[in-house]
Amino acid sequence: MAITKRPVAKTTTTPKSVDNFISAAPDASLPTDARKGVMRGKREQISHTMPPALLDRLNAQVEATGMTRAGLINQAIAKYLDSENA
Repeated sequence: MAITKRPVAKTTTTPKSVDNFISAAPDASLPTDARKGVMRGKREQISHTMPPALLDRLNAQVEATGMTRAGLINQAIAKYLDSENA
């Protein structure tokens, strides 16, 4: 069995046209202050970890108030930041 060379692909694109295509993408050049999270409507999704005991307390408060977990977290952060700036 003889080893043959891989055939050369015939393409109509040039490296410059490929670079132009990539650089024209909406996310090709992000500003230096660009956020890293995923936008969900007008909100930015983030990831956060917490100790299981704290999560249990959060879930208990969610059940007691009927709020969503995200709503309760947002409210707590806003109250904290407001008290720090007062």
